[in-house]
Amino acid sequence: MAPVEPSVDKPTSTDTAPAQATAKPSVKERFTVLFREYGPLAIGVYLAIFALSVAGFAVALSAGVDLQTLGQRVGVQLDGAGGTAGTLFIAWVLTKALQVPRIFATLVLTPLVGRIPFIARRLPGRGTTP
Repeated sequence: MAPVEPSVDKPTSTDTAPAQATAKPSVKERFTVLFREYGPLAIGVYLAIFALSVAGFAVALSAGVDLQTLGQRVGVQLDGAGGTAGTLFIAWVLTKALQVPRIFATLVLTPLVGRIPFIARRLPGRGTTP
């Protein structure tokens, strides 16, 4: 009797296993990679966003918000010598309330800032490319 060989058919798309979708890294993992790659630049971007937020809120509070009502609601004096401190305190509280968006802004902006040639040359591991 002659040996019988199995039929050799090409696999179809339904025969193969579906490609597994890679899970997106968590925010903590993205932050770790960001600091490993950019280091001090990421810290600088975060602090710059923080300072701009506090300054922006302080200017906005001084320019157009009814500070007396806001101060009574929070329990802070917003006029006289204590007024500047009170305004900065409320600006800090508002900035602190927006901490999560500031973290995400840091994750997005740091690689973009790192692409600026002047800054990219100073990053470790990037060499001295013109």
